[in-house]
Amino acid sequence: MATKTDVLDDNKSVANAPPPYDSIPTSTSSARSVRHRPSVFSFLNIKQKISKSLTHAPSSKDTSASSANSVQCQKQTTVLSLIRDIVSAPDIIDTPSIALIVDACTASLSVAEFSDLLQSPNIEGHTALYWAIVNKRQEALSAFAVFITKFSPVCSSDLRLACVATHNQALFVQLGLGYNDPKDEPLRRSLGCPPDDVQVHEGDGLGENQFIACIHIRMFRKRLHITQDLGIEFIAGGRIWMLRFYMGPDGRWRIGLSLSQPSFPARPDAKLLIEAHTKPGCINPPQGLVMTYDKAKLLVPGGLV
Repeated sequence: MATKTDVLDDNKSVANAPPPYDSIPTSTSSARSVRHRPSVFSFLNIKQKISKSLTHAPSSKDTSASSANSVQCQKQTTVLSLIRDIVSAPDIIDTPSIALIVDACTASLSVAEFSDLLQSPNIEGHTALYWAIVNKRQEALSAFAVFITKFSPVCSSDLRLACVATHNQALFVQLGLGYNDPKDEPLRRSLGCPPDDVQVHEGDGLGENQFIACIHIRMFRKRLHITQDLGIEFIAGGRIWMLRFYMGPDGRWRIGLSLSQPSFPARPDAKLLIEAHTKPGCINPPQGLVMTYDKAKLLVPGGLV
């Protein structure tokens, strides 16, 4: 699918500006030197920092619920401070140090509490995972994800925003943030169907706001005939798009192109090419189907204007 859009707002950023920390080194040599620099953190210092939050722990004579809650709040505040250092400190913290910090955090809080803390929008209005993506802290993101079995709705929305802000289609797929049809997902597992594949191409001679999305929907006909509704989301041009195949109320098959949250409105000038299935050895292969989208339509997340 080839698309270019008339953008209503040229500001591609859909997120608030990151916290006012020093910028992350962009050159390979400088980033490498920072990554191998001895970390300012040591496991002993981390343990001491957390232990300070326990200095007011209730004694045997003071076991009131309010005192216990106060200690718990102090521990969470200390752990949150360490998490913030990992995802947004000017110096990139190396992987072994991240592991030590995370171990110290989970020794102070239960796994459930640590998971909730990671998924709460408690750092400049966003989650720690959001800042790990935006600030390109892949090691931190991997270390945090181990403690999360399923993203909360709030965290999932924040991660979608982070992937849009960084134009990261690959991570969008890796984290499973795309559209999840409750009917299609169990069917795909029953059929042994591998995940659908989307490759997005931007730049490389394409104009501004232009992209080409190559979409491979596995077992397309079988799944479509059973569910009568197939949709796939992908990130391109600073937006989340959805391509949908479904049965209309008039009994006819329809194809829809829409925007998902969080995305700016756009007027897509799009062409959809559906390649024909060609059998090996076919002398006269059938031609593909080309469809043109009406660029007069203004797309907004969730519908048309």
